[in-house]
Amino acid sequence: MNFDAVIFDIDNVLVDTRASYTDCIRKTVETYLAAVLGFQPSRTPLLTRQDVEQFKSLGGFNDDWDTCYGFLLYFLSLKPKRRRLNELRKQKNIPELVRIARSGPLGVAGIEKKSGKHTVVSMEKIADMFQRFYLGDFVWNEKMLIPISSLKRLKREGLKVGVLTGRNGEEAHFALRRFRIDSLIDALTTQDDTPKTKKKPNPYGLLKIAARLGRSLRYLYVGDLPDDMLATRGAKKKVKIFSCGFLAASASPCEMKRRLKKAGADFVCSAPAELMQIILPKSHSA
Repeated sequence: MNFDAVIFDIDNVLVDTRASYTDCIRKTVETYLAAVLGFQPSRTPLLTRQDVEQFKSLGGFNDDWDTCYGFLLYFLSLKPKRRRLNELRKQKNIPELVRIARSGPLGVAGIEKKSGKHTVVSMEKIADMFQRFYLGDFVWNEKMLIPISSLKRLKREGLKVGVLTGRNGEEAHFALRRFRIDSLIDALTTQDDTPKTKKKPNPYGLLKIAARLGRSLRYLYVGDLPDDMLATRGAKKKVKIFSCGFLAASASPCEMKRRLKKAGADFVCSAPAELMQIILPKSHSA
């Protein structure tokens, strides 16, 4: 199968963000519970990376501030007898939450309906805390997942390269410049370019890139979450586009592969070399 353009997500596709955004979510949630809500701290982490990945698989949580907000509502809904993080860690059951929320993207509205709203949980405070942690420390833990040589090869083969990300514009541009791949990107859509009601799994971002690069092109969108596959399904109504689930940074690849397939992934791969074989079949990759 030949493609004219490839669109990449940034987080855990182009860039490994397990030690940055994922760990920043973990720290923000735990710090908010302790510093703002008065829960007794614990030496044992409240959340694992797998917890974060599973929670994001609920859908509608591409925005990391929304993810922190959702976690906080979930933990408060557990109504622990004692305000201790250890109590929350013992009570949490993210796989069960995912199981009972199978109907589709949950998002902020869904978690508010399921767990209830709490005036003590402020998105403004979450955002401020998260950004201080991320920009002060975690951002420097990021590294490339897709080799720069692979992106350059796509360009040599005549393919267009786009990026669709839930990052804000400043953080997206910073990452692209830091890893020296900004000159290889033909079109970029960030959180700043996307109305709040049209975040993934809405296909808005993909269609915006297709409008810039050409609606007649044949696209492949590479993402790591079910929302990415659902966005592609929505975009298929207007452009020729296929989806590829990328598992290189997954904490539970077998389970995530199942979820990506269920969400409509046309391809699933676990490594950059596999991805390149999908984009540039052997007959065309010599």
